[in-house]
Amino acid sequence: MSSILVILHVLAAVLFLGPVTVAVSTFGPRALAASRGDQHALGSVKTLHRITELYGIFSLFVPMIGIALMFTGNYWSEGRFHASILLSIIAWAVLFFLILPRQKNMAGALGVLDQDELASNDFQVKNWEKEKSQVAMFGGIFSALWVIVFILMML
Repeated sequence: MSSILVILHVLAAVLFLGPVTVAVSTFGPRALAASRGDQHALGSVKTLHRITELYGIFSLFVPMIGIALMFTGNYWSEGRFHASILLSIIAWAVLFFLILPRQKNMAGALGVLDQDELASNDFQVKNWEKEKSQVAMFGGIFSALWVIVFILMML
């Protein structure tokens, strides 16, 4: 059972965290290009935001499987797993409270969200360069946290 859970845990991390990390790092430059009139970038913004949103939610399977895996052995005594759980929580907090709201605001200002989302909010971006930089900064923090978690898992 332990081997199956390890496979599922790693597979979920690759399939869900990988696309989120790429989408988060690519979103800012594409949004900036779209704000300058690049129509191809406009479609990318919508797709990258949806990937971040959807795969971000699906990536919650990673810790659920990881916690289930911890019950299959004597993993509770190893501090690296506790540190990994804490860093994962911080990474998701960065994603859900810092990255996604900024992405949504930028996508809404570009008019690429669904009509019901556009009607319910007033999206404005005063400085596209600054917003791009903030999304990139938080995306870098998000990615760095996952690199640290990966290293802790491999020790």
